[in-house]
Amino acid sequence: MNKFIKTLFLLLLVVGVSNAQTVKFPLQKGFINDYEGLFTPQQQIELNTLIAAFEKQTNREIAVVTLNNIQPYSNVSDYSKDLSYNWSLYKEELQSGLLIVVSKTFRTVRIMTAYGTHQLIQDDVCRNIINKEIIPACSQGNYFLGTKQGLLALMREWK
Repeated sequence: MNKFIKTLFLLLLVVGVSNAQTVKFPLQKGFINDYEGLFTPQQQIELNTLIAAFEKQTNREIAVVTLNNIQPYSNVSDYSKDLSYNWSLYKEELQSGLLIVVSKTFRTVRIMTAYGTHQLIQDDVCRNIINKEIIPACSQGNYFLGTKQGLLALMREWK
């Protein structure tokens, strides 16, 4: 039974990876990838500076993406997971990195973590940061403030 489960997992992984390789994902422009136009240029610079300083200090990578299109996917979670692998956010030797996904179009926020990151920032922590730091500001239309507060909270948890 155990061998069957391992084989099934590997098969699903291969199918998922091959599917991700046939999708044309947007190019990663840097730490901030605002495909929805939610941030002003100055706000993008501020967020980028914040993340660059954190990465320099910790060697941990964070990217932010705003999404207005997830075709051919039917849900943001699967798209975000495959996008993070496509962008190679998860430094292989460290298995550290995370992707913050904010979408006004799809009315959702996600935090996708690499295996090594997940050991330090588990799902309940991500959920709390989303619900307490990001969503309240985004619900008021201030996507920049929500994203910045979420970033700062993640950085505090991840140091």
